[in-house]
Amino acid sequence: MAQRNKSTRACLRVAFALAIAAVAAWPGHADDFVIPLELPQVNFIGLGVGAYPDYFGSEDSRVGAAPFGRLSLGGARFVRLMVNDIRVNVLDHPNWQLGPVALWRFGREDVSNPVVDRVHAIDDSLSLGLFSSYLWRDPQEFRRTASVGTWALGDASGVYNGWTAGLNAHATQPVAKMVTLAGGAAVTYGSSRYMDEYFGVTPRDSLASGLPVYVPGSGVRDGRGWALALLHLSRQWHIGAGVMYSRLLGDAADSPIVSDEGSKDQWIYGVGALYAW
Repeated sequence: MAQRNKSTRACLRVAFALAIAAVAAWPGHADDFVIPLELPQVNFIGLGVGAYPDYFGSEDSRVGAAPFGRLSLGGARFVRLMVNDIRVNVLDHPNWQLGPVALWRFGREDVSNPVVDRVHAIDDSLSLGLFSSYLWRDPQEFRRTASVGTWALGDASGVYNGWTAGLNAHATQPVAKMVTLAGGAAVTYGSSRYMDEYFGVTPRDSLASGLPVYVPGSGVRDGRGWALALLHLSRQWHIGAGVMYSRLLGDAADSPIVSDEGSKDQWIYGVGALYAW
């Protein structure tokens, strides 16, 4: 019975990954929109399906699928894939996590908005960096947690030649034997080169699209919050649904790509399922 309870707890915690993929299926910015929930020391594989903006700042949506998985490396160490974000926790510690992260950031081209489609295309890029977090667990209820974390990523492929960094926090609360609720918030800061690539309008862009020339500076790019519900069907199978709202801020919000042709309000919805062993 003790072994069964231990296994059940692990699989319930792994279900937190569901809505991570479900609402982090935004391919261009999965680094910033992966929900930083704690994952247990088990293996899993799953798929999330969600609706997300056509590009960062768009008012149009797309639907996509997001794979995710985790492999234990022994102790508290692990390697984890979330959409196009892969990271390795190198610390064998019950609370602290630290390690490298790599992100394949998809570019911007062939978007549905005909004006923005005439603004310079952005190639896919590889970003590398570090993440760290601290997790608290209620010793009497393993599904009740709170966590804070941070990350930083820099362009390693010469596409935008900048960097992003951010802070996040979340909490989880069981509301029934088979149901866990969670919520959190995060903020992202972008360097001037990053902001210029993704939100700027060059003189050539202006001639092609009719948008005014715009040169954004560095600053806070957005603030966001999310909520999700998890249903634990068994020790192996789990399903979840989540929603995330992001509000573009500062120079990102003032970009003509956003203010004239898109929206400061960005929504992501998703559902997911996983198998754990």
